[in-house]
Parts: sequence; C-alpha cells; structure tokens
Amino acid sequence: MRKIVIRNNITAIYLDHRELINNMYNKEIISNGAEKFKLCPELFYFHERPSDSRHANAKQQSEVDNGDTSVAAKPSKSNKRKLDKFEAITELQSIQIMAEDFVQQLNKQKIFERPNIIVDSKVFPRFWEEIGTDDFPQFNGANTTTTYQHCRFGNYSYLIPPNCRFFNCDVMELPKLLPQLLSSSEHFDLIVLDPPWRNKYIRRLKRARKELGYQMLNIEQLSQMPIKQLIHERSIVAIWCTNSREHQRAIVDELLPTWHLRLQHKLYWLKLNTSGKLIRSIDISGVKKQPFEMLYIACHMESTQNFTDSLQQVKALVSVPSIVHSHKPPILPWLSEMLPEQPNCLEIFARYLQPQFTSIGLEVLKLMDDRLYSSIDN
Repeated sequence: MRKIVIRNNITAIYLDHRELINNMYNKEIISNGAEKFKLCPELFYFHERPSDSRHANAKQQSEVDNGDTSVAAKPSKSNKRKLDKFEAITELQSIQIMAEDFVQQLNKQKIFERPNIIVDSKVFPRFWEEIGTDDFPQFNGANTTTTYQHCRFGNYSYLIPPNCRFFNCDVMELPKLLPQLLSSSEHFDLIVLDPPWRNKYIRRLKRARKELGYQMLNIEQLSQMPIKQLIHERSIVAIWCTNSREHQRAIVDELLPTWHLRLQHKLYWLKLNTSGKLIRSIDISGVKKQPFEMLYIACHMESTQNFTDSLQQVKALVSVPSIVHSHKPPILPWLSEMLPEQPNCLEIFARYLQPQFTSIGLEVLKLMDDRLYSSIDN
C-alpha cells in the first residue's frame, strides 16, 4: 500500500491488488518447507486501449464547457431530475480532476515502472469462465492450519489458504447460518459485501451463456440479510457499489437503516491499466461505463466513538484491477489500524477466500482454482 496526497490534502491509497493477496496468503505460512503460491501475473495485466484517451478527455471536457452534455443535458420532466443531473455532472467533473492528479503523482513516484517481462493477458485461458455455481455443491469448510490445503470438485482442484472458513451456499440462507457464524464469537469486526446488483452486463452474459452470470438480487432481497445481528458497536461494514445512482441511494436510504448502520464515508475505487492510466476515460455525461466503482463505509447506528474519522480524508482507492469480473481488492490491510489485532471478519458474496475471514456465497472457491496460481520456490 502507498499513500498519495494531492492538493487540499486529499488522500488516496494505492493498492497493489496481486501483491496484497499474495502477501496475505503467504504470511500465514509458518511451517518450514511448506508450499507457497502466488496469483498468475496475467490476471493483473491491462493493455492500454488503442484509442487516444487524452483526445477523448479533451473532447468530453469541451462538450461540458460548451453546455453539450448529451443525455445528461436533455430537459427533464421535473426540477428534481434536473438537479440530480447537474449534481451528477458536477461530481463526475470533480472525480476527473482528482483522478488525473492521483495518476500524475503515481507516475512521478514511478509506481508503474516494471521489469521487461512479457505478460499477455489476452492469451491467458479464462479458467474462471469454465466454472459456474452448478459445479459446487452446498457445503462448508475451514482451514485452521498454517499451510495450504487442497480440495477437488469434479474436474477442478482448488487451494484453501490458511486460517479461513467458508460456506458455499445461497446468501439468502444467512438467517439459518447465524448459530454457526456466531458460535465462536459474538459478532464480526469487519463485514465486506459485494452485492450482485442487477446490471446490464450480467444480463447479457446470462443470455449468452447461463453459467457465466451470477444470481442478481434486488434491494428488497438484500435488505432481508441479518446484518444487524452480525455487528457490534465498533464493527465496520464495507459495501461495494456500482455507479448506478439508484443503487447508491438504496444503500443510504434503505439498506443502512434496515441493517442498523449509519454511513461514515464513501470513496471511489479508481481502476488503472498497467501503464498507469485510467482503464477508460471518465464519461462526464454519466451514460457510459466508468473507470471506477464506489465503496461505502458504515458503522453501528449506536456507535458513539469516532474510530473511523481517519478515513474521511481518504477519497479514493487506486489499483490495477484483476481482469476477472468483480474480483475486488482486499481492503483488510487498509482498515486494519481501526480493527482489533486479530479481527473476526466476514465477506458476503465472496468469490475467493481470505485468511481471518469467514466467506459466504455461491462461488466462494471460484477464484481459488489452482490454475490461477503458480508455486513459489522456497
């Protein structure tokens, strides 16, 4: 991790997604001669797009300056909708300026100067697309040792990292799992959620190949999860969200009150390619896909201690993302200063396993496929 500070003391945290996961897994390995693994570098290599992003940014900015914001500038039926559009454009312009400053600082620090190793993600087999929810039975397991364990389902083999437990099941079964989840601890110190928001991309995937798409949930279904029973007064709850303003409003207005949480902070996850540039231009109109997602940080409604105040100055997380859809970077290393020394953590809708975590979802082993890892020579 690295802290980046720009004008007005605005801070971002640079996360090396692959390095964080590798370190997180292998620091738990304390047995002499035990096998160690690392994620394949091809999973974190984004080629720069052939289009001239600078030209695209300049054109986009010109349209905004001239008052031509395409869909965002079309007359609305109500003043409220016009205000929403104006606020959205203003926010996107601020993100664009902030992102450019962060990228400039990162490149000054030569973060993206890499050794001359040819890495081609385009020819790397997309193993994760071969595995769907039907490949896993409903089961639960744990690895309480200090070495990797192996398990096999069907034709594929999976790595189970040290110090983790998991439940491969439908998240809507959470109420039935409460006795098992809370058997060894009263509550969780950190809960991370990456909800399967309804979106066009996944609907297109499911039309093309059913096994590629995951089960999407609506707000009413998400609100039924018993988050309130899983938290204590110093719990931190982190929720990943799309750029849909509808989803963002639902988190603040519906999910957090239902889960007995209050919003502490929201920040952006800015995605860069391997050359140190945004993976695509920020679309000021708000119509096209953006090079960022949102992360909402919440705490217990009755929490009186401002133990998360230091998060307020962090406006963004910056990283080169995995080429696997919805493979989020681990955020425990960043949040660890606000948590107990050995935190009890829970990830809901998990797609890979983490030490110190209980992971729940229909695809908890999907990205633990051993074909995505290579052995480290001891």
